[in-house]
Amino acid sequence: MAIAPEIITDPETEATHYGIPVAHIGEDGDMLALGHPGIRRAFAAFNRHARVFCHLANLADDSHATVGEWEDAITERWAIFRKPDPSNDYEDPECEWVAGWVDEGTPGAQPVTVLDVC
Repeated sequence: MAIAPEIITDPETEATHYGIPVAHIGEDGDMLALGHPGIRRAFAAFNRHARVFCHLANLADDSHATVGEWEDAITERWAIFRKPDPSNDYEDPECEWVAGWVDEGTPGAQPVTVLDVC
């Protein structure tokens, strides 16, 4: 019998920048912000997170970079947060949560904004 995943309704993040909770996701430097604050506000929060946590000048580590260079890398999505499944080799049991992408109408779905750096 499968065990239902433990859903998290208030995921813990690494920091809040300009009122927007932000966390790194995955291993490639991608970031997630809770909510849909808009591309420019999300960019500002991600940029601040890169400066504080990665000690970069900004996301591109280039003082001349602009938001226009990053707009296509930022998307508004919907997610359900849950505890990692220890039987799933792709999920780190040390993580506080795992985000699963879902449609807007999915029960329990939360708005998120994602920065894909790759």
